[in-house]
Amino acid sequence: MRRLVLLVALLAVAACGPKVNPQTPFDEDDPRAGRAIDAGVPVDAAPPIDAAAPTVRTTAVSRAVLTAVLDAGPADLLASFEVTAERPDGAFKGWRLVRFLRGGRRFASLDLQPGDLLTAINGHSLESPPDLGTLWDELRSATAIEATIVRQGAPFTIHADVTE
Repeated sequence: MRRLVLLVALLAVAACGPKVNPQTPFDEDDPRAGRAIDAGVPVDAAPPIDAAAPTVRTTAVSRAVLTAVLDAGPADLLASFEVTAERPDGAFKGWRLVRFLRGGRRFASLDLQPGDLLTAINGHSLESPPDLGTLWDELRSATAIEATIVRQGAPFTIHADVTE
């Protein structure tokens, strides 16, 4: 009898839960991410570069949003995309964006595409974990974030002012 009462109580509690589908569209690969890129394989199917596009793209990020990202830690941010180290001649060149993952929608407003090569952020190449740690600490008081990117051999910069 106790088991029956316990079972009924559990079912009643479960019935009071939210009626939502726990799976989100981001539980699958993001369809905007395009095809995966094999490490070391040149990106030949990427869209052509717009020669009229500015070499510096500007945007802004609020201090509150930046602080929330920094407080969440690097692992949370790095879970947003898949990258591979680019070392064509054995020397580190940067991080090749393979695809966006679940949290990648936060980058939707930036001009980033699979195949882009991130060579530096605020002058840091980010080759090793200590490089990321140094950048992470500096971003807490940064007035701007500047990412240097190469797309199909053409470099450009994304400059984001940090607003109060």
